[in-house]
Amino acid sequence: MQKMLHTLTIVLLLFAGAMGTSGCDTEDIAPGHKGFLFDRTGMLAGYSGGGGLATDDVLGSGTHFMGVYDELRVVDCRDQHVREEVEVLTKSDITVTIDLRITYSADCRTGEHLEMLINEVTTGPDHTVQPGKVYELYVLPIVRESLRNYIAEITIEDVKRVRLGLRDQILEEITTSLKDKNNPVIIKIVAVSNMTLPVEIVEKNRQIELARQDAELQTEKQKTAKVRLERELFEAQEDRKVQNETAEKERDVKLIRAEAQRKVSLIEAETERDTRKLEAEGIKDLRSQLTRDYVAYVQVLKDAEVAGKQAAALGKGTVYYMGADFLVPPGARANVSASK
Repeated sequence: MQKMLHTLTIVLLLFAGAMGTSGCDTEDIAPGHKGFLFDRTGMLAGYSGGGGLATDDVLGSGTHFMGVYDELRVVDCRDQHVREEVEVLTKSDITVTIDLRITYSADCRTGEHLEMLINEVTTGPDHTVQPGKVYELYVLPIVRESLRNYIAEITIEDVKRVRLGLRDQILEEITTSLKDKNNPVIIKIVAVSNMTLPVEIVEKNRQIELARQDAELQTEKQKTAKVRLERELFEAQEDRKVQNETAEKERDVKLIRAEAQRKVSLIEAETERDTRKLEAEGIKDLRSQLTRDYVAYVQVLKDAEVAGKQAAALGKGTVYYMGADFLVPPGARANVSASK
Protein backbone atom coordinates (compact mmCIF):
# COMPACT_ATOMS: atom_id res chain seq x y z
CA MET A 1 0.00 0.00 0.00
CA GLN A 2 2.75 2.36 0.93
CA LYS A 3 4.57 1.45 -2.29
CA MET A 4 1.51 2.26 -4.37
CA LEU A 5 1.21 5.65 -2.67
CA HIS A 6 4.83 6.37 -3.47
CA THR A 7 4.35 5.45 -7.14
CA LEU A 8 1.19 7.56 -7.38
CA THR A 9 3.04 10.49 -5.84
CA ILE A 10 5.79 10.21 -8.44
CA VAL A 11 3.24 10.10 -11.27
CA LEU A 12 1.44 13.14 -9.91
CA LEU A 13 4.71 15.03 -9.59
CA LEU A 14 5.66 14.12 -13.16
CA PHE A 15 2.21 15.17 -14.36
CA ALA A 16 2.47 18.47 -12.50
CA GLY A 17 5.93 19.05 -13.94
CA ALA A 18 4.70 18.30 -17.43
CA MET A 19 1.77 20.63 -17.00
CA GLY A 20 4.06 23.34 -15.68
CA THR A 21 6.48 22.83 -18.51
CA SER A 22 3.72 22.89 -21.12
CA GLY A 23 2.35 26.13 -19.78
CA CYS A 24 5.68 27.93 -20.05
CA ASP A 25 6.53 27.07 -23.76
CA THR A 26 6.32 29.99 -26.28
CA GLU A 27 6.41 30.48 -30.06
CA ASP A 28 6.69 33.59 -32.27
CA ILE A 29 4.61 34.77 -35.25
CA ALA A 30 6.68 36.96 -37.58
CA PRO A 31 5.50 40.43 -38.72
CA GLY A 32 3.06 40.31 -41.63
CA HIS A 33 1.80 36.89 -40.58
CA LYS A 34 -1.36 35.68 -38.89
CA GLY A 35 -2.47 32.28 -37.68
CA PHE A 36 -4.23 29.99 -35.26
CA LEU A 37 -3.18 27.81 -32.39
CA PHE A 38 -3.27 24.15 -33.32
CA ASP A 39 -4.28 22.44 -30.10
CA ARG A 40 -2.64 19.02 -29.66
CA THR A 41 -2.40 16.72 -26.67
CA GLY A 42 -0.37 13.81 -25.36
CA MET A 43 0.72 11.94 -22.27
CA LEU A 44 2.66 14.86 -20.80
CA ALA A 45 -0.43 17.03 -21.20
CA GLY A 46 -2.58 14.40 -19.60
CA TYR A 47 -4.37 14.00 -22.92
CA SER A 48 -6.34 17.14 -22.13
CA GLY A 49 -7.64 19.36 -24.97
CA GLY A 50 -6.49 18.46 -28.46
CA GLY A 51 -9.31 20.14 -30.31
CA GLY A 52 -7.31 21.09 -33.45
CA LEU A 53 -7.36 24.66 -34.83
CA ALA A 54 -8.51 27.22 -32.29
CA THR A 55 -10.23 29.46 -34.88
CA ASP A 56 -11.99 31.61 -32.33
CA ASP A 57 -8.83 33.59 -31.70
CA VAL A 58 -6.82 35.00 -34.64
CA LEU A 59 -3.19 35.34 -33.59
CA GLY A 60 -1.19 38.25 -34.97
CA SER A 61 2.55 38.83 -35.05
CA GLY A 62 4.34 38.50 -31.72
CA THR A 63 5.17 35.90 -29.02
CA HIS A 64 2.48 33.46 -27.92
CA PHE A 65 2.45 30.99 -25.00
CA MET A 66 2.13 27.36 -26.04
CA GLY A 67 1.69 23.95 -24.48
CA VAL A 68 4.07 21.04 -24.94
CA TYR A 69 2.13 19.64 -27.86
CA ASP A 70 0.53 22.81 -29.22
CA GLU A 71 1.64 24.24 -32.54
CA LEU A 72 1.00 27.39 -34.60
CA ARG A 73 -0.50 27.28 -38.07
CA VAL A 74 0.56 30.55 -39.77
CA VAL A 75 -0.25 32.33 -43.05
CA ASP A 76 2.14 34.79 -44.73
CA CYS A 77 -0.12 37.83 -45.38
CA ARG A 78 2.47 40.12 -46.98
CA ASP A 79 2.19 41.54 -50.51
CA GLN A 80 3.87 39.40 -53.12
CA HIS A 81 5.08 40.41 -56.58
CA VAL A 82 5.33 37.82 -59.33
CA ARG A 83 6.12 37.80 -63.00
CA GLU A 84 4.18 35.33 -65.08
CA GLU A 85 4.76 34.46 -68.74
CA VAL A 86 1.87 32.70 -70.37
CA GLU A 87 1.75 31.44 -73.98
CA VAL A 88 -1.67 31.79 -75.59
CA LEU A 89 -2.89 30.75 -79.02
CA THR A 90 -4.94 33.49 -80.70
CA LYS A 91 -7.79 33.22 -83.14
CA SER A 92 -5.29 33.67 -85.97
CA ASP A 93 -3.32 30.64 -84.73
CA ILE A 94 -0.52 32.89 -83.54
CA THR A 95 1.25 32.05 -80.29
CA VAL A 96 1.53 35.14 -78.13
CA THR A 97 3.60 35.26 -74.97
CA ILE A 98 2.04 37.53 -72.34
CA ASP A 99 4.37 38.94 -69.69
CA LEU A 100 2.36 39.81 -66.58
CA ARG A 101 3.26 41.58 -63.36
CA ILE A 102 0.91 40.68 -60.52
CA THR A 103 0.81 41.96 -56.97
CA TYR A 104 -1.29 39.85 -54.58
CA SER A 105 -1.52 38.66 -51.00
CA ALA A 106 -3.32 36.04 -48.97
CA ASP A 107 -6.61 37.38 -47.60
CA CYS A 108 -6.03 37.43 -43.84
CA ARG A 109 -8.85 39.84 -43.04
CA THR A 110 -11.20 37.18 -41.67
CA GLY A 111 -10.80 34.00 -39.64
CA GLU A 112 -12.81 32.17 -42.28
CA HIS A 113 -10.23 32.87 -44.99
CA LEU A 114 -7.34 32.10 -42.64
CA GLU A 115 -8.87 28.75 -41.84
CA MET A 116 -9.46 28.06 -45.53
CA LEU A 117 -5.85 28.88 -46.36
CA ILE A 118 -4.48 26.66 -43.57
CA ASN A 119 -6.76 23.77 -44.51
CA GLU A 120 -6.44 23.96 -48.32
CA VAL A 121 -2.87 25.08 -48.93
CA THR A 122 0.08 22.83 -48.24
CA THR A 123 2.27 24.19 -45.47
CA GLY A 124 6.01 23.88 -45.12
CA PRO A 125 8.05 22.41 -42.29
CA ASP A 126 7.46 25.55 -40.23
CA HIS A 127 3.68 25.09 -40.60
CA THR A 128 3.44 28.34 -42.58
CA VAL A 129 1.26 28.81 -45.69
CA GLN A 130 3.71 30.19 -48.26
CA PRO A 131 2.57 32.83 -50.83
CA GLY A 132 3.85 30.80 -53.77
CA LYS A 133 1.46 27.97 -52.90
CA VAL A 134 -1.39 30.44 -52.60
CA TYR A 135 -0.55 31.85 -56.04
CA GLU A 136 -0.33 28.43 -57.66
CA LEU A 137 -3.60 27.24 -56.14
CA TYR A 138 -5.84 30.31 -56.50
CA VAL A 139 -4.36 32.94 -58.82
CA LEU A 140 -2.45 31.24 -61.64
CA PRO A 141 -5.30 29.06 -62.94
CA ILE A 142 -7.63 32.05 -63.17
CA VAL A 143 -4.95 34.17 -64.91
CA ARG A 144 -4.30 31.52 -67.54
CA GLU A 145 -7.98 30.92 -68.13
CA SER A 146 -8.62 34.64 -68.48
CA LEU A 147 -5.76 35.07 -70.94
CA ARG A 148 -6.93 32.18 -73.07
CA ASN A 149 -10.52 33.40 -73.06
CA TYR A 150 -9.52 36.91 -74.06
CA ILE A 151 -6.56 36.38 -76.38
CA ALA A 152 -8.21 33.49 -78.22
CA GLU A 153 -10.66 35.97 -79.82
CA ILE A 154 -7.94 38.43 -80.85
CA THR A 155 -6.71 38.58 -84.45
CA ILE A 156 -3.21 39.58 -85.42
CA GLU A 157 -4.45 43.03 -86.42
CA ASP A 158 -5.70 43.58 -82.88
CA VAL A 159 -2.75 42.21 -80.91
CA LYS A 160 -0.89 45.53 -80.71
CA ARG A 161 -3.95 47.32 -79.33
CA VAL A 162 -5.07 44.89 -76.63
CA ARG A 163 -2.57 45.57 -73.85
CA LEU A 164 -4.70 48.02 -71.87
CA GLY A 165 -7.91 46.12 -72.50
CA LEU A 166 -6.18 42.86 -71.65
CA ARG A 167 -5.02 44.18 -68.30
CA ASP A 168 -8.48 45.44 -67.41
CA GLN A 169 -10.08 42.20 -68.59
CA ILE A 170 -7.74 39.98 -66.58
CA LEU A 171 -8.13 42.08 -63.45
CA GLU A 172 -11.92 42.04 -63.80
CA GLU A 173 -12.10 38.29 -64.41
CA ILE A 174 -9.70 37.46 -61.58
CA THR A 175 -11.58 39.67 -59.12
CA THR A 176 -14.95 38.26 -60.18
CA SER A 177 -13.75 34.65 -60.10
CA LEU A 178 -12.11 34.99 -56.70
CA LYS A 179 -15.25 36.57 -55.33
CA ASP A 180 -17.55 33.93 -56.83
CA LYS A 181 -15.41 31.08 -55.52
CA ASN A 182 -14.79 32.83 -52.20
CA ASN A 183 -11.08 32.27 -52.69
CA PRO A 184 -8.93 33.76 -49.89
CA VAL A 185 -6.72 35.96 -52.12
CA ILE A 186 -6.50 39.71 -52.69
CA ILE A 187 -5.37 40.89 -56.16
CA LYS A 188 -3.98 44.43 -56.00
CA ILE A 189 -2.16 45.06 -59.28
CA VAL A 190 -2.20 43.37 -62.68
CA ALA A 191 0.02 44.85 -65.39
CA VAL A 192 0.72 43.58 -68.90
CA SER A 193 4.37 44.55 -69.26
CA ASN A 194 4.99 42.91 -72.61
CA MET A 195 3.41 40.93 -75.43
CA THR A 196 5.82 38.87 -77.50
CA LEU A 197 4.89 37.72 -80.99
CA PRO A 198 6.67 35.17 -83.18
CA VAL A 199 9.68 36.52 -85.09
CA GLU A 200 7.98 36.30 -88.48
CA ILE A 201 4.99 38.21 -87.19
CA VAL A 202 7.23 40.83 -85.62
CA GLU A 203 9.01 41.27 -88.94
CA LYS A 204 5.73 41.51 -90.80
CA ASN A 205 4.48 44.07 -88.32
CA ARG A 206 7.73 45.98 -88.69
CA GLN A 207 7.29 46.09 -92.46
CA ILE A 208 3.69 47.18 -92.03
CA GLU A 209 4.79 49.86 -89.59
CA LEU A 210 7.49 51.08 -91.96
CA ALA A 211 4.97 51.19 -94.78
CA ARG A 212 2.56 53.10 -92.55
CA GLN A 213 5.27 55.55 -91.56
CA ASP A 214 6.25 56.04 -95.20
CA ALA A 215 2.61 56.61 -96.11
CA GLU A 216 2.28 59.12 -93.29
CA LEU A 217 5.46 60.84 -94.48
CA GLN A 218 4.14 61.06 -98.03
CA THR A 219 0.82 62.32 -96.71
CA GLU A 220 2.65 64.92 -94.63
CA LYS A 221 4.66 65.99 -97.68
CA GLN A 222 1.45 66.31 -99.68
CA LYS A 223 -0.10 68.36 -96.92
CA THR A 224 2.99 70.57 -96.79
CA ALA A 225 2.95 71.01 -100.58
CA LYS A 226 -0.75 71.79 -100.46
CA VAL A 227 -0.21 74.37 -97.74
CA ARG A 228 2.66 75.93 -99.69
CA LEU A 229 0.56 76.03 -102.88
CA GLU A 230 -2.37 77.54 -101.03
CA ARG A 231 -0.06 80.15 -99.53
CA GLU A 232 1.39 80.99 -102.95
CA LEU A 233 -2.10 81.22 -104.43
CA PHE A 234 -3.17 83.45 -101.58
CA GLU A 235 -0.13 85.68 -102.01
CA ALA A 236 -0.76 85.86 -105.78
CA GLN A 237 -4.39 86.78 -105.14
CA GLU A 238 -3.29 89.44 -102.67
CA ASP A 239 -0.78 90.80 -105.22
CA ARG A 240 -3.46 90.91 -107.90
CA LYS A 241 -5.80 92.59 -105.46
CA VAL A 242 -3.16 95.22 -104.67
CA GLN A 243 -2.42 95.72 -108.36
CA ASN A 244 -6.12 96.05 -109.15
CA GLU A 245 -6.58 98.53 -106.32
CA THR A 246 -3.55 100.50 -107.52
CA ALA A 247 -4.83 100.49 -111.12
CA GLU A 248 -8.27 101.59 -109.93
CA LYS A 249 -6.73 104.41 -107.92
CA GLU A 250 -4.63 105.53 -110.91
CA ARG A 251 -7.68 105.37 -113.16
CA ASP A 252 -9.69 107.37 -110.64
CA VAL A 253 -6.89 109.96 -110.45
CA LYS A 254 -6.80 110.21 -114.25
CA LEU A 255 -10.57 110.58 -114.40
CA ILE A 256 -10.47 113.22 -111.70
CA ARG A 257 -7.69 115.10 -113.48
CA ALA A 258 -9.46 114.81 -116.87
CA GLU A 259 -12.67 116.05 -115.32
CA ALA A 260 -10.82 118.91 -113.68
CA GLN A 261 -9.07 119.78 -116.97
CA ARG A 262 -12.39 119.59 -118.81
CA LYS A 263 -13.95 121.95 -116.30
CA VAL A 264 -10.94 124.29 -116.57
CA SER A 265 -11.15 124.23 -120.38
CA LEU A 266 -14.89 124.80 -120.17
CA ILE A 267 -14.36 127.71 -117.82
CA GLU A 268 -11.64 129.15 -120.11
CA ALA A 269 -13.88 128.77 -123.17
CA GLU A 270 -16.79 130.36 -121.36
CA THR A 271 -14.50 133.16 -120.19
CA GLU A 272 -13.16 133.67 -123.74
CA ARG A 273 -16.67 133.66 -125.12
CA ASP A 274 -17.85 136.06 -122.47
CA THR A 275 -14.82 138.31 -123.13
CA ARG A 276 -15.41 138.33 -126.86
CA LYS A 277 -19.06 138.94 -126.28
CA LEU A 278 -18.25 141.81 -123.98
CA GLU A 279 -15.70 143.16 -126.48
CA ALA A 280 -18.18 142.83 -129.31
CA GLU A 281 -20.86 144.51 -127.32
CA GLY A 282 -18.36 147.29 -126.34
CA ILE A 283 -17.26 147.90 -129.93
CA LYS A 284 -20.86 147.96 -131.03
CA ASP A 285 -21.72 150.49 -128.37
CA LEU A 286 -18.58 152.49 -129.22
CA ARG A 287 -19.41 152.48 -132.86
CA SER A 288 -22.98 153.47 -132.19
CA GLN A 289 -21.67 156.28 -130.04
CA LEU A 290 -18.86 157.51 -132.36
CA THR A 291 -20.44 157.21 -135.83
CA ARG A 292 -21.91 160.76 -136.10
CA ASP A 293 -19.17 162.41 -134.11
CA TYR A 294 -16.49 160.62 -136.09
CA VAL A 295 -17.95 161.75 -139.44
CA ALA A 296 -18.17 165.29 -138.15
CA TYR A 297 -14.65 164.97 -136.81
CA VAL A 298 -13.34 163.85 -140.20
CA GLN A 299 -15.20 166.62 -141.85
CA VAL A 300 -13.66 169.14 -139.52
CA LEU A 301 -10.21 167.74 -140.21
CA LYS A 302 -10.83 167.93 -143.92
CA ASP A 303 -12.13 171.46 -143.67
CA ALA A 304 -9.16 172.45 -141.63
CA GLU A 305 -6.79 170.93 -144.16
CA VAL A 306 -8.50 172.78 -147.00
CA ALA A 307 -8.47 175.97 -145.10
CA GLY A 308 -4.82 175.56 -144.35
CA LYS A 309 -3.94 174.99 -147.95
CA GLN A 310 -6.00 177.99 -149.01
CA ALA A 311 -4.30 180.16 -146.50
CA ALA A 312 -0.93 179.00 -147.67
CA ALA A 313 -1.78 179.60 -151.28
CA LEU A 314 -3.06 183.07 -150.62
CA GLY A 315 0.01 183.92 -148.74
CA LYS A 316 2.20 182.94 -151.68
CA GLY A 317 0.00 184.70 -154.27
CA THR A 318 -1.18 181.50 -155.78
CA VAL A 319 -4.49 181.68 -157.55
CA TYR A 320 -6.95 178.81 -157.03
CA TYR A 321 -10.10 178.41 -158.91
CA MET A 322 -13.27 177.04 -157.53
CA GLY A 323 -14.59 174.35 -159.68
CA ALA A 324 -16.37 171.04 -159.56
CA ASP A 325 -13.23 169.43 -158.29
CA PHE A 326 -13.13 171.66 -155.26
CA LEU A 327 -10.07 173.88 -155.72
CA VAL A 328 -8.42 173.86 -159.07
CA PRO A 329 -4.82 174.96 -159.17
CA PRO A 330 -3.69 177.31 -161.91
CA GLY A 331 -3.11 175.70 -165.29
CA ALA A 332 -5.59 172.93 -164.51
CA ARG A 333 -8.62 172.39 -166.65
CA ALA A 334 -11.96 172.90 -164.94
CA ASN A 335 -15.49 173.53 -166.05
CA VAL A 336 -16.00 176.30 -163.60
CA SER A 337 -13.33 178.62 -162.52
CA ALA A 338 -13.03 181.78 -160.61
CA SER A 339 -10.24 184.08 -159.93
CA LYS A 340 -9.68 186.37 -157.15
